[in-house]
Amino acid sequence: MNRSPDRGPLEAGSQAAHDRLWPMGAVTRRTGIGEHTLRAWERRFGFPQPVRLPSGHRRYTADQVRHLLLIAEALRCGYRAGDVVPLAVERVEELLRQSGRVDEASGELVPDWAQRILEAGRRFDREALAGELHHASATLGLARFLQERIEPILVEVGNAWARGDLEIRHEHFISEVIEDTLRGLRSSLGAVGAGRPVLLAGLPGEPHRMGLQIAALVIAAAGRSATILGGNTPVAEVVEAAIALDAAAVGLSVGPSAASADAAAAVADIRRRLPARTRLWLGGSGARALQGLPVSVQVVDSLDRLERALRALGS
Repeated sequence: MNRSPDRGPLEAGSQAAHDRLWPMGAVTRRTGIGEHTLRAWERRFGFPQPVRLPSGHRRYTADQVRHLLLIAEALRCGYRAGDVVPLAVERVEELLRQSGRVDEASGELVPDWAQRILEAGRRFDREALAGELHHASATLGLARFLQERIEPILVEVGNAWARGDLEIRHEHFISEVIEDTLRGLRSSLGAVGAGRPVLLAGLPGEPHRMGLQIAALVIAAAGRSATILGGNTPVAEVVEAAIALDAAAVGLSVGPSAASADAAAAVADIRRRLPARTRLWLGGSGARALQGLPVSVQVVDSLDRLERALRALGS
């Protein structure tokens, strides 16, 4: 099964840990370690060494994020950065085991709430899983719910699958319940539609829908309607739908497996065929890997950038 990482708002989904590259902002939210600190550790200790995109932006692997989670836990236990940051991940795990802070069986730092979701998924317990999600959305608010629950649980599901702790049937079940929850939250916002709508679709070769659902929820919360075409949408269908809807913007999802010269050509073709007043947004972890895009194409690969892009649409 081909899995590609989540992590812009227009492209998300659970996947094998080695496939995912994390933007720095997502790493800081997940670990609690600030951007300045990450850069300082990189210079002083040589860790973490990020992947550098052609744009110069830093990206981090899932293994590095897990290592940073362990380091963050060690710091909370009282260790100093100079004592733990230079250590191999196995040594940090051993220190935490001695402190009773890492589960002996799994060796993973999985929050209690995530464990409950994973267990509900293994039991196919829709009521328990949905209840956990609804409780989090009610107590955290939309922005924190997406950043502190949806984004991390997608990663935890992918990591659990990679370890063999979840089967594909469990992963699909959890993803389906999460998508249902996101759709329900969007419906609960009531009738929206101020201004022209936003059209969301995955490029050919990008089958994942989760990021589109997340983006649609953010758009609805901003008071604007969103129409989702789904993944693997042909270029002509995107253009014709955008024209029929008189869309204010088209948001395209690009995962790493879909990031290619063909994808860049498809984006350029869509931009050329869209009305000039329709903006074109590109999201997903593969968005910044595309080369030679028209200057008017806007990369929207985080929730913050999506919210700013929505504000820029005006009414």
